[in-house]
Amino acid sequence: MSFDDRGTTPLAGRLPLDLLVVSLVSVGVATLAAAGDGGGVVRMALGVAFVAFCPGYALVSALLPQQTSRIPERLSTLGFNRDEPVALSELERVVSSIGVSVVLVPFVGFLLHYTERGILPESMVPGIAAATVGLSVLAAIRRFRLPPDERFAVASLAPVRRLNDWVREPDRPVITALNVFLVVGLVLAVAGIGIAAATSTNGEQYTELSVLGTDPDTGSAVADEYPQALAPGEEATVRIGIENQEAGERTYTAVAQLQRLDDGDGGDRVVERSELDRFDARLQPGESAERTRTIEPAMEGDELRIAYLLYVDEPPTSPTTENAYRSVHVWVDVGGSSATGPNA
Repeated sequence: MSFDDRGTTPLAGRLPLDLLVVSLVSVGVATLAAAGDGGGVVRMALGVAFVAFCPGYALVSALLPQQTSRIPERLSTLGFNRDEPVALSELERVVSSIGVSVVLVPFVGFLLHYTERGILPESMVPGIAAATVGLSVLAAIRRFRLPPDERFAVASLAPVRRLNDWVREPDRPVITALNVFLVVGLVLAVAGIGIAAATSTNGEQYTELSVLGTDPDTGSAVADEYPQALAPGEEATVRIGIENQEAGERTYTAVAQLQRLDDGDGGDRVVERSELDRFDARLQPGESAERTRTIEPAMEGDELRIAYLLYVDEPPTSPTTENAYRSVHVWVDVGGSSATGPNA
């Protein structure tokens, strides 16, 4: 393969450097993503090339390993001569690679949708990288099976010169400006579509919080059998379920409160609260956890509310139902109907 300006291929029998570069970019982006490295201009440029160009280039190279190809017989009915060789220039390969990437990246996501990880950045980036490297290896094998003078080779400045000849209109500056606008717009649009496909998640993002009781016969968790009436000082056992369907890992803090509500018109206003329990849970995307917790009410009254308030990371100094990320509650009577407690 050659990187000179003449378009000849004196190094055609050696390693295809264009495919090597595409593979190295893909592996590099996947490594940076796995390491959680910060942003930057270089990483952004590599990321755009990784999503919007590399996969398509590898597939186009695998499909067209030769310098020229012949039109299939089915197209001859449209007036083409199937014996006439057709050359795909470097610039045409670049444009084709961008278009193919727009189709190939979502297809990788479609396949990942049926795996355990789903469509997440943590799975999309290595998935695209693996597809690119695999197609590059296939493209290299197909090239080496051809005679050296028939293999596709890159002349480094040829695509740039062809693009410059297409864009520039020396006598018509307005046309030149419009061509530049079209080229830049195409690159930005394709990059945006590709990045959106690579970073999209599998459906709606949410965290599920639930309070479960225990079946007295089987001992399994059920969506009832909650404690409904407790004597003063009596303990109750509940099961708290948390499921992470967010885009990434989350560290949750759950705070349990016993709340007394106003008996007036604003029946949902909390007038007294006491904290019963709190615990942490660190979950990966798609992971769930169930915690069995024992609580002991610290006040008495009818229709008290045991509320579990869920926060991402640390909760605020004064946890409330309003500032919680998720909340769920059950009702309980403690010690009879005479205690109403002071207002807060």
